[in-house]
Amino acid sequence: MSDVRGVNPQAAVEAIRARAARFQAGDRSPDGRKLALVVEGGALRGVCSAGGVVALEHLGLTDLFDHVYGTSAGVMNASYFLAGQARLGIRVYYEDMNRREIVNPWRVWNILDLDRLFEQSILGDKRLRLDAVLASRSKLFIAALLVETGRGTLFDAQALGSEENLLAALRAATAVPFLYRRPTLVDGRHCLDAGLVNSFPVADALAAGCTDVLVLLTRPHGYRRPRAGRFMRWLFNRLHARGNHRLARAYARRHEEDAAIRDLAFGRVPPTHGANVATICTDEGEAVGRMTTDRQLLRAAALAFGRKTLRALGADPEALVLD
Repeated sequence: MSDVRGVNPQAAVEAIRARAARFQAGDRSPDGRKLALVVEGGALRGVCSAGGVVALEHLGLTDLFDHVYGTSAGVMNASYFLAGQARLGIRVYYEDMNRREIVNPWRVWNILDLDRLFEQSILGDKRLRLDAVLASRSKLFIAALLVETGRGTLFDAQALGSEENLLAALRAATAVPFLYRRPTLVDGRHCLDAGLVNSFPVADALAAGCTDVLVLLTRPHGYRRPRAGRFMRWLFNRLHARGNHRLARAYARRHEEDAAIRDLAFGRVPPTHGANVATICTDEGEAVGRMTTDRQLLRAAALAFGRKTLRALGADPEALVLD
């Protein structure tokens, strides 16, 4: 299966397809499997995994997974997916985030205007149904970085108990260091985007006992995050850590954490309890980066990833179109 890698990826795909067939036939009895979806973000690169969840929605799999995990933009993709709004959520990338008032690399004090994005899009004309996320059959886990400790955490969306708390966790999960400087308060703790310590929570899914895990990655198979240079470490300390040595250490070691997670997703380090992992990633040399704002490039990348997801699951890729 050229479009999917991992650990026994065919077994994970078959588990997904088997449950989908049972659900569609009206049989929702326990099947002895615990299915998980893990979604990577990466600012505007998240349009790729957004294409993946659009494909899953196209197949009618919105309530298929027991657990759903996301980091950064990946958790927004996951939220729109669980709300049955994946086709709406993907438009945020190439209709809103591509506007200079939202993403402006020359506005160094606030490259990503997260407040405006939430107000105008996520709570505005592309309103995310927070109530539907809270009511979802799937448990949504939101990755975040705890500023005080420099450690990652997961917020159980349904356990947050209210739309207001869920919204705060989503804001925190997308508060990308360097792009957006201000942490968000969630449950009394200051949080940032978890990308520094947990690029995508596949290890958490496996630790939770998930037997079959589908991972949607916005980086290619061969990607290795480079070690942060001295200037970038100094800049992070100046803008974000501000004397917090644990947070500064987390940034300095981010390349090590990222490598360990990717090795797990691709089977270079096998899971300890024999789970099946099917990982779909972008191709080498794809043109979309985290600051790409070209509408056509974004749409093309989303469509390519969505069709790759359909191929991996044995469905007709040409059946997927973007409005």
